[in-house]
Amino acid sequence: MKTRIRILFALAGLLVVPVMLTRAASNRDLLPDTSKMNLLFIIIEDCTAGVWGSYGNPICKTPNMDRFARTAVQFDAAYVQAVCCNPSRTSFLTGLRPLTTRVWGNAHVMSEQLPAGTLTLPEWLKKKGLHTAVIGKFFHTTEYAHQQLMAFDRIEHYSPPPGWKGPAPRLKFQPVKRAEKDPAPKDKTSREYRLWRARQSDRYGDSGREPEEEGDYRMSQTAVALLEDFAKTKQQFFLSVHQSRPHTPLIAPKKYIDLYDPAKIPDPLAPPSSLKDCPYPKRMTNGNPDIFMKGQPTPQQAREAIAAYYACVSFVDDNVGRILTALDQQGLADHTIVFVMGDHGFHLGDHGFWSKYSMLEATRRAPLWVRVPGAPANGKVCREFVEFVDFVPTVGELLGLDVASNLEGTSFAPLLLNPTRPWKSAVFMVQSPNEQVVRNKRYSYMELKSGPVPAALYDLEKDPWETVNLADDPAYAEVRKEMATLLTTGWKAALPPATKGGTRQQRPANSQ
Repeated sequence: MKTRIRILFALAGLLVVPVMLTRAASNRDLLPDTSKMNLLFIIIEDCTAGVWGSYGNPICKTPNMDRFARTAVQFDAAYVQAVCCNPSRTSFLTGLRPLTTRVWGNAHVMSEQLPAGTLTLPEWLKKKGLHTAVIGKFFHTTEYAHQQLMAFDRIEHYSPPPGWKGPAPRLKFQPVKRAEKDPAPKDKTSREYRLWRARQSDRYGDSGREPEEEGDYRMSQTAVALLEDFAKTKQQFFLSVHQSRPHTPLIAPKKYIDLYDPAKIPDPLAPPSSLKDCPYPKRMTNGNPDIFMKGQPTPQQAREAIAAYYACVSFVDDNVGRILTALDQQGLADHTIVFVMGDHGFHLGDHGFWSKYSMLEATRRAPLWVRVPGAPANGKVCREFVEFVDFVPTVGELLGLDVASNLEGTSFAPLLLNPTRPWKSAVFMVQSPNEQVVRNKRYSYMELKSGPVPAALYDLEKDPWETVNLADDPAYAEVRKEMATLLTTGWKAALPPATKGGTRQQRPANSQ
């Protein structure tokens, strides 16, 4: 019972205090000069916050990130702006929200949707003169970001755009020699290919590979090699490293699968039987995207899948630990800013949901750690609201980038000085223009104008797992009205007067 309670509080959304202030000039003296520091991004795909030991999970083994958390600021209330990879990454790599980027689904081609003149984070960093390198997935696909990827000096484990003339791969790996039991159809537009993709996604357990044969391991090894190079050249760099797990399929090398006994995994909380007026009624009893696509799992299958997810996370933890160790060993840690994050959350059977694609807490909340060398808040936990759309303005302030004036996030650099200072009063997310959610200290409120349940209101103080929809409860009529107004008014209403005019003077979006 104690374990179940600890998991409940670890995975549930945290309640946060309102108001945001800009970083005063006097605060700059409290941080070292960060303008010439390096920048390391580590992006973990489809990762829920509550799976990590430092976030309170007593089962999942994540010693490397738990150790890193003791040297960084852990943001316990960090929220993404979209329900899946493409729109979320588009948002946090541009500093614009999905309704502005016009990217709110994985099918939207980012480069065709963005407002004219929009620059992405690597483009700003390249303009500043940093050496830029990416290992693995960064934007959703290469096809969506030809122009943006040209800003990288080195591209590893990721298809480069046409015309890119960077160096050859830093390391060579032996091919994995295994008989292909289920080869991919050649026609990627065919129904057969779509069915094949679904089969590859909808599975869990032993990957049948050694850790050294896995792509995530190889990406971490490439990062180690590049950090060695950067230490020699002493050139200011930006390095982004991808980890594809724990995205489905939930498979990992057997040594990690063996870490977890499904019999010791608690059943998922917020089962469908506990829900009232769920805004996703079909999904809570039928199939899910990515995994258990044909129907709900048995309790045993659910525990096995959660154990496999934990195994994937432990594998990633080892890979990230390898990168962070290299950063120390190469003497780069004291002048490298590190962001470690998930690109969005992941349901592990709560509400009968698996994977992402909802506006509930399990999708919208993601893990985030930020370490700025010498920052007073390092080693502390920040429970104030931050949003992933804040990344570009935050990096802009830390590195002195002359970023655009139309950014829709706000630098959270002040929280790296004092993580308890009052900050944003609400966070926002969209699934489409007609499906949006706002979450404040006490409530979450979503509107799904085209769905069978047009609105949902949850009292997070009484119901942190969002099980009982109070939208039509007369006792909450005034609350619903206030939350609907906040959602309509938008993100600017969550900012205090000190920042409603913007965080600082910045360039127009189309400035080149």
